[in-house]
Amino acid sequence: MKKHWTERMFVDNPSLFGTRLEGLVEQAGAEVDGLLSIFSEHQVPSGGMVLDLACGIGRHSVLLAEKGFEVVGVDISPSFIARAKELASEAGVGERVDFRVGDMRRVGELLDAFEGRFDAVINLFTSMGFWDEGTDRRICAQLLTASLSSTL
Repeated sequence: MKKHWTERMFVDNPSLFGTRLEGLVEQAGAEVDGLLSIFSEHQVPSGGMVLDLACGIGRHSVLLAEKGFEVVGVDISPSFIARAKELASEAGVGERVDFRVGDMRRVGELLDAFEGRFDAVINLFTSMGFWDEGTDRRICAQLLTASLSSTL
């Protein structure tokens, strides 16, 4: 079976986009500040559990962990997850972040152990919409039925 372009790019050729992600690390602080404002508005508890879906190299996950959140980061790219673990270790927050390799189209299977424990789900940058509308709806349904205690 032919691989979807997302697998060819992010799994087979991660450096094609990884370089771009590395270049965005500096702006992640401002983006996390924006997330914190949204979290406050929607009563996401300080220190709550956040799912960073399609987390890439973990640039938001690590900063959220530094702010006291427990974070689960999921990405299809083993290379990106390895880099995310490095960044978490360098920041001293490795114990607050659980990075997992996985395809967001099957996120429900990945998150069975966390059922109902997430206070928020974030999906930043570009990953929703990589497939068709039906697939996006199935991803969202998995998030709602399998893992969320509340939604944003």
